[in-house]
Amino acid sequence: MSSPSVDAEGKAGRGREVPALADPRPSLPRIGQVEWDHYYMKIALTVATRANCTGAQVGAVLVRDNRIISTGFNGTPQGFVNCRDGGCVRCRDRALRKAGRLTEVVYSELDDVEKHLDLCICVHAEANAILSAARAGMRTDDSTLYANYKPCFSCVKEALQAGVARVVYLEDWVHSPEPSLVHQYELLAEHLRRGNERNFERLARQRGLVAGTSTAIREPDLDEQLDMIDVEAKKRAAKDERARERDASAGASSDEKDIPTQVKPSG
Repeated sequence: MSSPSVDAEGKAGRGREVPALADPRPSLPRIGQVEWDHYYMKIALTVATRANCTGAQVGAVLVRDNRIISTGFNGTPQGFVNCRDGGCVRCRDRALRKAGRLTEVVYSELDDVEKHLDLCICVHAEANAILSAARAGMRTDDSTLYANYKPCFSCVKEALQAGVARVVYLEDWVHSPEPSLVHQYELLAEHLRRGNERNFERLARQRGLVAGTSTAIREPDLDEQLDMIDVEAKKRAAKDERARERDASAGASSDEKDIPTQVKPSG
Protein backbone atom coordinates (compact mmCIF):
# COMPACT_ATOMS: atom_id res chain seq x y z
CA MET A 1 0.00 0.00 0.00
CA SER A 2 1.42 3.38 -0.97
CA SER A 3 2.03 5.93 1.74
CA PRO A 4 -0.17 9.03 1.82
CA SER A 5 1.11 12.18 0.19
CA VAL A 6 2.41 14.98 2.35
CA ASP A 7 1.30 18.58 2.03
CA ALA A 8 3.48 21.68 2.40
CA GLU A 9 3.06 21.65 6.20
CA GLY A 10 4.32 18.08 6.50
CA LYS A 11 0.92 16.58 7.35
CA ALA A 12 -0.86 13.73 5.63
CA GLY A 13 -2.45 15.11 2.52
CA ARG A 14 -5.60 12.93 2.78
CA GLY A 15 -5.26 11.84 -0.81
CA ARG A 16 -4.24 15.19 -2.20
CA GLU A 17 -1.14 15.04 -4.37
CA VAL A 18 1.61 17.55 -3.71
CA PRO A 19 3.52 18.41 -6.88
CA ALA A 20 7.25 17.96 -6.99
CA LEU A 21 9.47 20.99 -7.34
CA ALA A 22 9.32 22.18 -10.91
CA ASP A 23 12.21 22.45 -13.30
CA PRO A 24 12.28 26.20 -14.03
CA ARG A 25 14.51 26.00 -17.10
CA PRO A 26 11.70 26.27 -19.69
CA SER A 27 10.35 29.47 -18.13
CA LEU A 28 13.65 30.91 -16.88
CA PRO A 29 16.15 30.99 -19.75
CA ARG A 30 18.60 32.78 -17.46
CA ILE A 31 19.45 29.44 -15.83
CA GLY A 32 20.35 27.93 -19.18
CA GLN A 33 22.32 31.02 -20.11
CA VAL A 34 24.46 30.83 -16.96
CA GLU A 35 25.00 27.08 -17.42
CA TRP A 36 26.40 27.75 -20.89
CA ASP A 37 28.42 30.66 -19.48
CA HIS A 38 30.17 28.25 -17.08
CA TYR A 39 30.79 25.83 -19.94
CA TYR A 40 32.45 28.41 -22.19
CA MET A 41 34.33 30.01 -19.31
CA LYS A 42 35.81 26.62 -18.45
CA ILE A 43 37.06 26.43 -22.03
CA ALA A 44 38.50 29.96 -21.74
CA LEU A 45 40.44 28.83 -18.66
CA THR A 46 41.84 25.91 -20.64
CA VAL A 47 42.80 28.25 -23.49
CA ALA A 48 44.60 30.47 -20.95
CA THR A 49 47.04 27.64 -20.19
CA ARG A 50 48.55 28.27 -23.64
CA ALA A 51 49.28 31.93 -22.84
CA ASN A 52 52.91 32.97 -23.11
CA CYS A 53 53.35 36.12 -21.05
CA THR A 54 55.28 37.01 -17.91
CA GLY A 55 52.14 38.75 -16.67
CA ALA A 56 48.60 37.43 -16.43
CA GLN A 57 47.59 34.24 -18.23
CA VAL A 58 44.42 35.09 -20.15
CA GLY A 59 42.20 33.00 -22.39
CA ALA A 60 39.22 34.09 -24.47
CA VAL A 61 36.47 32.31 -26.35
CA LEU A 62 34.24 33.93 -28.96
CA VAL A 63 30.81 32.31 -29.36
CA ARG A 64 28.08 32.95 -31.92
CA ASP A 65 24.75 31.10 -32.09
CA ASN A 66 25.99 28.92 -29.22
CA ARG A 67 28.97 27.74 -31.29
CA ILE A 68 32.62 28.58 -30.72
CA ILE A 69 33.94 30.55 -33.69
CA SER A 70 37.42 31.32 -32.31
CA THR A 71 39.67 31.29 -29.26
CA GLY A 72 42.64 33.38 -28.21
CA PHE A 73 45.32 33.69 -25.56
CA ASN A 74 47.77 36.48 -24.80
CA GLY A 75 51.26 36.47 -26.23
CA THR A 76 53.51 38.14 -28.80
CA PRO A 77 52.49 38.28 -32.49
CA GLN A 78 52.65 35.05 -34.47
CA GLY A 79 56.21 34.08 -35.36
CA PHE A 80 57.77 36.63 -32.97
CA VAL A 81 59.97 35.81 -29.97
CA ASN A 82 57.77 34.72 -27.07
CA CYS A 83 57.25 37.04 -24.12
CA ARG A 84 58.79 34.55 -21.67
CA ASP A 85 61.85 34.39 -23.91
CA GLY A 86 62.36 38.14 -23.70
CA GLY A 87 60.29 39.17 -26.71
CA CYS A 88 58.49 42.03 -24.94
CA VAL A 89 60.60 44.77 -23.30
CA ARG A 90 57.67 46.14 -21.30
CA CYS A 91 56.73 42.78 -19.78
CA ARG A 92 60.37 41.84 -19.12
CA ASP A 93 61.11 45.13 -17.37
CA ARG A 94 58.01 44.85 -15.19
CA ALA A 95 59.03 41.32 -14.18
CA LEU A 96 62.55 42.53 -13.35
CA ARG A 97 61.17 45.37 -11.22
CA LYS A 98 58.96 42.97 -9.28
CA ALA A 99 61.99 40.73 -8.70
CA GLY A 100 64.04 43.70 -7.46
CA ARG A 101 66.58 43.37 -10.30
CA LEU A 102 66.53 47.07 -11.14
CA THR A 103 70.02 47.16 -12.66
CA GLU A 104 68.82 44.89 -15.48
CA VAL A 105 65.87 47.10 -16.45
CA VAL A 106 66.22 48.37 -20.03
CA TYR A 107 63.58 51.12 -20.17
CA SER A 108 64.00 53.22 -17.04
CA GLU A 109 60.83 55.26 -17.62
CA LEU A 110 58.66 52.22 -16.96
CA ASP A 111 57.37 52.10 -13.40
CA ASP A 112 55.19 49.88 -11.22
CA VAL A 113 52.35 52.39 -11.02
CA GLU A 114 51.30 52.70 -14.66
CA LYS A 115 50.63 49.57 -16.73
CA HIS A 116 52.06 51.04 -19.99
CA LEU A 117 49.89 48.75 -22.12
CA ASP A 118 50.60 50.93 -25.15
CA LEU A 119 54.25 49.77 -25.01
CA CYS A 120 53.41 46.07 -24.67
CA ILE A 121 53.76 44.06 -27.89
CA CYS A 122 51.80 41.10 -26.51
CA VAL A 123 48.43 40.68 -28.22
CA HIS A 124 45.66 40.30 -25.68
CA ALA A 125 43.58 37.13 -25.60
CA GLU A 126 40.33 38.92 -26.47
CA ALA A 127 41.95 40.71 -29.40
CA ASN A 128 43.48 37.45 -30.61
CA ALA A 129 40.06 35.77 -30.57
CA ILE A 130 38.46 38.62 -32.54
CA LEU A 131 41.35 38.83 -35.03
CA SER A 132 41.42 35.06 -35.52
CA ALA A 133 37.72 35.08 -36.34
CA ALA A 134 38.22 37.89 -38.85
CA ARG A 135 41.17 36.11 -40.43
CA ALA A 136 39.05 33.00 -40.92
CA GLY A 137 36.17 35.01 -42.37
CA MET A 138 33.84 34.40 -39.41
CA ARG A 139 31.17 36.97 -38.58
CA THR A 140 31.47 38.40 -35.07
CA ASP A 141 28.20 40.36 -35.04
CA ASP A 142 25.98 39.42 -32.08
CA SER A 143 28.67 37.17 -30.60
CA THR A 144 29.54 36.63 -26.94
CA LEU A 145 33.09 37.07 -25.68
CA TYR A 146 34.24 35.03 -22.68
CA ALA A 147 37.50 35.83 -20.86
CA ASN A 148 38.92 34.79 -17.52
CA TYR A 149 39.84 38.42 -16.77
CA LYS A 150 37.81 41.58 -17.23
CA PRO A 151 38.83 43.04 -20.61
CA CYS A 152 41.03 46.13 -20.74
CA PHE A 153 40.12 49.43 -22.41
CA SER A 154 41.47 48.38 -25.80
CA CYS A 155 39.75 45.00 -25.83
CA VAL A 156 36.38 46.53 -24.91
CA LYS A 157 36.77 49.05 -27.76
CA GLU A 158 37.71 46.30 -30.20
CA ALA A 159 34.79 44.14 -29.05
CA LEU A 160 32.42 47.04 -29.66
CA GLN A 161 33.83 47.66 -33.13
CA ALA A 162 33.61 43.96 -33.98
CA GLY A 163 29.92 43.88 -33.08
CA VAL A 164 30.30 41.73 -29.96
CA ALA A 165 26.94 41.80 -28.20
CA ARG A 166 27.87 40.37 -24.79
CA VAL A 167 30.97 40.09 -22.61
CA VAL A 168 31.33 37.68 -19.67
CA TYR A 169 34.43 37.63 -17.48
CA LEU A 170 35.55 35.60 -14.47
CA GLU A 171 37.89 37.84 -12.51
CA ASP A 172 37.86 41.59 -12.07
CA TRP A 173 40.67 43.77 -13.38
CA VAL A 174 41.21 47.49 -12.92
CA HIS A 175 43.33 49.45 -15.38
CA SER A 176 43.70 52.39 -13.02
CA PRO A 177 42.13 53.53 -9.72
CA GLU A 178 41.86 57.04 -11.15
CA PRO A 179 38.11 57.90 -10.86
CA SER A 180 37.90 59.59 -14.26
CA LEU A 181 39.36 56.51 -16.01
CA VAL A 182 37.13 54.15 -14.03
CA HIS A 183 34.15 56.25 -15.14
CA GLN A 184 35.32 56.23 -18.77
CA TYR A 185 35.64 52.45 -18.70
CA GLU A 186 32.15 52.11 -17.24
CA LEU A 187 30.79 54.30 -20.05
CA LEU A 188 32.31 51.90 -22.59
CA ALA A 189 30.81 48.92 -20.77
CA GLU A 190 27.42 50.63 -20.58
CA HIS A 191 27.59 51.33 -24.31
CA LEU A 192 28.06 47.62 -24.93
CA ARG A 193 25.29 46.67 -22.47
CA ARG A 194 22.68 48.65 -24.44
CA GLY A 195 20.44 48.85 -21.39
CA ASN A 196 20.83 45.19 -20.40
CA GLU A 197 23.25 44.69 -17.50
CA ARG A 198 23.74 41.04 -18.47
CA ASN A 199 25.42 42.05 -21.70
CA PHE A 200 28.54 42.99 -19.77
CA GLU A 201 28.85 41.05 -16.55
CA ARG A 202 30.95 38.89 -14.32
CA LEU A 203 30.20 35.18 -14.48
CA ALA A 204 27.10 34.52 -12.33
CA ARG A 205 26.95 31.72 -9.80
CA GLN A 206 24.69 28.78 -10.55
CA ARG A 207 23.74 28.00 -6.96
CA GLY A 208 21.75 31.17 -6.47
CA LEU A 209 19.68 30.56 -9.59
CA VAL A 210 18.69 26.96 -8.88
CA ALA A 211 18.15 27.26 -5.11
CA GLY A 212 14.68 26.04 -4.11
CA THR A 213 14.10 24.22 -7.38
CA SER A 214 14.49 20.67 -8.59
CA THR A 215 17.24 21.79 -10.95
CA ALA A 216 20.69 20.44 -10.17
CA ILE A 217 23.82 22.44 -10.78
CA ARG A 218 25.39 21.32 -14.03
CA GLU A 219 29.03 20.73 -14.70
CA PRO A 220 31.25 22.48 -15.35
CA ASP A 221 30.53 24.43 -12.17
CA LEU A 222 32.83 27.38 -11.39
CA ASP A 223 30.94 28.60 -8.30
CA GLU A 224 33.73 27.52 -5.93
CA GLN A 225 36.34 29.18 -8.12
CA LEU A 226 34.34 32.41 -7.96
CA ASP A 227 34.26 32.08 -4.17
CA MET A 228 38.05 31.61 -4.00
CA ILE A 229 38.63 34.59 -6.29
CA ASP A 230 36.50 36.76 -4.00
CA VAL A 231 38.38 35.59 -0.90
CA GLU A 232 41.73 36.40 -2.51
CA ALA A 233 40.44 39.79 -3.67
CA LYS A 234 39.42 40.67 -0.09
CA LYS A 235 42.86 39.64 1.17
CA ARG A 236 44.57 41.84 -1.43
CA ALA A 237 42.29 44.77 -0.61
CA ALA A 238 43.05 44.43 3.11
CA LYS A 239 46.78 44.21 2.39
CA ASP A 240 46.64 47.31 0.18
CA GLU A 241 44.71 49.20 2.85
CA ARG A 242 47.31 48.32 5.50
CA ALA A 243 50.06 49.48 3.14
CA ARG A 244 48.29 52.80 2.58
CA GLU A 245 47.88 53.26 6.32
CA ARG A 246 51.60 52.57 6.87
CA ASP A 247 52.55 55.02 4.13
CA ALA A 248 50.25 57.67 5.57
CA SER A 249 51.65 57.11 9.05
CA ALA A 250 55.23 57.28 7.79
CA GLY A 251 54.44 60.47 5.90
CA ALA A 252 52.90 62.06 8.98
CA SER A 253 55.94 61.13 11.08
CA SER A 254 58.25 62.63 8.47
CA ASP A 255 56.26 65.87 8.43
CA GLU A 256 56.49 66.11 12.20
CA LYS A 257 60.27 65.72 12.06
CA ASP A 258 60.51 68.50 9.50
CA ILE A 259 58.74 71.00 11.74
CA PRO A 260 61.36 73.01 13.63
CA THR A 261 60.91 73.37 17.36
CA GLN A 262 60.11 76.84 18.61
CA VAL A 263 63.07 78.55 20.18
CA LYS A 264 62.28 80.33 23.43
CA PRO A 265 63.71 83.79 23.70
CA SER A 266 66.55 84.11 26.17
CA GLY A 267 66.18 86.11 29.35
